[in-house]
Amino acid sequence: MRLLVARCEVRYSGRLTAVLPEAVRLLILKADGSVLVHDDAGGYKPLKSSC
Repeated sequence: MRLLVARCEVRYSGRLTAVLPEAVRLLILKADGSVLVHDDAGGYKPLKSSC
């Protein structure tokens, strides 16, 4: 697992398409290739996850 804190914009395309505006986010890069995107507000659940 790798943790990365960055100011970034997130563009997701999958079952749904979404854009998260630029902000400081915590990105969790998991060993299975999935990525979790967290914001500093809104609880413990990730904003987006992908495989």
